[in-house]
Amino acid sequence: MKINSLEKITINHSDQWLLVRGANSDGPLILYVQAGPGLPMIPEANPLEKLLKLEDTYLVAYWDQRGCGKSFDNNLDPKTINFSQLSDDIIECTKCLLNRYRKKKAILIGYSIGATASLMAASKEPGIFSQLFLVGTDIDIPRANKYALEFAMTKAKEKNNRKLIEQIIRLGEEPILESKRFQERAKILTNLGGLKTGSNYNQLLLFTIKNMLFCKWYRFGDIPKTIKGIDFCQDALLPELNKLNLFDRIQAVQVPVHFIQGKLDGIAPYSIGVKFYEYLQVATKTFTSFDHSAHMPHYEEPGKFAELLNEKIIR
Repeated sequence: MKINSLEKITINHSDQWLLVRGANSDGPLILYVQAGPGLPMIPEANPLEKLLKLEDTYLVAYWDQRGCGKSFDNNLDPKTINFSQLSDDIIECTKCLLNRYRKKKAILIGYSIGATASLMAASKEPGIFSQLFLVGTDIDIPRANKYALEFAMTKAKEKNNRKLIEQIIRLGEEPILESKRFQERAKILTNLGGLKTGSNYNQLLLFTIKNMLFCKWYRFGDIPKTIKGIDFCQDALLPELNKLNLFDRIQAVQVPVHFIQGKLDGIAPYSIGVKFYEYLQVATKTFTSFDHSAHMPHYEEPGKFAELLNEKIIR
């Protein structure tokens, strides 16, 4: 039976929106866990499906998490935006999906900070997940922050751009703890190719806005709400995020893990991804490099990405 369902569900005392699509409800269940902090997932349903074509085989859930997109609420307590809560939300959302669609386990595909939260969720409650696909995982943020500025500085010097060099130096003078400076750094890294190869910041911003405008599950009023949610989630999570080090938090997991890493990533360093893959104790694990990708291999090399998923997913 074909599934195309958008609904608001309550997850750990928070109303959140969930879109589920698939040509066959009998297919394996995939839950996407978004990047960010604060970025919505539902508006990416159509572009991701166009590129990856997963819904013919799988039942795919697109989820606007706590504080993100349609799920943003002005009354939300910022103290609930933390990794413990976000990973608990993944567990609760997964249980809801498993119950509703009569599945035993779900596949998580986490992007960036969503990959980090997915791994945390699986370490807490492994029995409900069959596999993890972790894309550009945020692992050791203190080292990654240093790397990102070094990456930007190298590119700026290659361009001999004095104004950009001075901007990068200013960003490195103190920790980035609020959304304004976080987004300033993201803009620099994107324009220098560290987020998505071949795309600058304005192009990615336009892509995001276009996805929301042409998303039939979004009303026009959801767009300013989404923008508020991005700032809200970043301001709430950045102090904790800047101290995050998975080497100190997760040594082992009982769910098969597939790491996906772009070699040109300016945000999540490739070398740290390799080290954590070697460090993590798990019975089944793989590491796949995307040589022509930065932080978004699902958009940069979608054919290879989809082929990997179809090859590794256990049906």
